[in-house]
Amino acid sequence: MAIRTIILDFDGTIADTRKSIILSIQSSLAEAEMQPADEEQIKAYIGLPLKDILKKIADIPDDATMEKLVAIYRKRYNEIAENCVKLFPNVMRVLDELYQKGITITVASSKGRGALLLLLDKLGVRDYMTLILGEQDIHHKKPAPDMALLIMEETNSKPDETLVIGDTIYDIAMGHGAHCLTCGVKYGYNSTAQLKSEQPDYLIDNFSELLEIVN
Repeated sequence: MAIRTIILDFDGTIADTRKSIILSIQSSLAEAEMQPADEEQIKAYIGLPLKDILKKIADIPDDATMEKLVAIYRKRYNEIAENCVKLFPNVMRVLDELYQKGITITVASSKGRGALLLLLDKLGVRDYMTLILGEQDIHHKKPAPDMALLIMEETNSKPDETLVIGDTIYDIAMGHGAHCLTCGVKYGYNSTAQLKSEQPDYLIDNFSELLEIVN
């Protein structure tokens, strides 16, 4: 059956945000006078919702401290990301071709909605998107299937016509949980071995290979 809807992750899938996330977390921890985290610590958890990343890398004693740290991060990220986030090669061209083919293009991201919309606008791709979900838009976040299920409901899409594309095991697990087709991208934040462990239907080295899958 033809693929009619794609569900895209943002960080590490269509946009290179590694530097912005790492710098923002490190800067936030410093401002909050908390123990620092190195790049490898943070990179291992990119793809999870922000609070889950912070729980993994920092000793956070209570909810008030977490909320304070999240607020610092949101402010820092919007300042830092504007100058260092960029699309991966071929993303703009491929999104345009998919859009012209009538494919429904959506985004399911663990990123905060404000930063997500800001960056999609800045990168010039927001107009391609029929539906955009950030972490505030769903209660059960990745790797739970809820984002994919909501997108299919809102776009009237069937699982066997829907392709979830992401760079982490959390994206692939979300897709599997919603009974969608799945595609891992090898250039993102998880290794090829990690992606293979979740048994995606497809694995690609370059975003342009998505056109072959859809066609």
